[in-house]
Amino acid sequence: MEIVFLGFAWIMYFFIHSFLASNAVKLTVEKGFSGLFSYYRIVYNFIAIAGLIPLLYLSVFLPDPYLLSLIWLSPIGYVLIPAGLVLLYLAFKAFDGAEFLGIKKEKKPELVLSGMYQYVRHPLYFATVILILGLFLLVPTQKMLLVLLISYSYILIGSRLEERKLVAVFGEEYQAYQKTVKALIPYLY
Repeated sequence: MEIVFLGFAWIMYFFIHSFLASNAVKLTVEKGFSGLFSYYRIVYNFIAIAGLIPLLYLSVFLPDPYLLSLIWLSPIGYVLIPAGLVLLYLAFKAFDGAEFLGIKKEKKPELVLSGMYQYVRHPLYFATVILILGLFLLVPTQKMLLVLLISYSYILIGSRLEERKLVAVFGEEYQAYQKTVKALIPYLY
């Protein structure tokens, strides 16, 4: 029963994350609460972090039977986790940190084609794929397998939703970029 609750909690986390990131919700908040809209990004990031921390704790640290046949892969997890963190750092370098966090007012969006974005259209998702795989290999439990499956499903769905938003914002320029750079895994997918 605990694993069902955890799975539901992860699904709700990802749903809320995408819902709050949608242009429709942002426009509704901007029209209805224009004076508070400048805080939207800060609140969004707070909700994302406040939801993620307990879910990761429950997934990684609470007792769960190990999938013993995979324990020998744990050393690979020790390599993938730092690699994923480095990739996250490199992906975030393309942005103004204060703007991304919502501390500074967002400027007109610009299509980023440099840094990691020259190799993959969604480097934050790519780094997350690496991190979650590393966590699963380090802690090969039923819970982490569930997290891996739900997260990867979300990444596939979330990247498609984000693609629609980016095409709407950048039009033909983004469509040309889609034809030359892979979405989630450099040179492969």
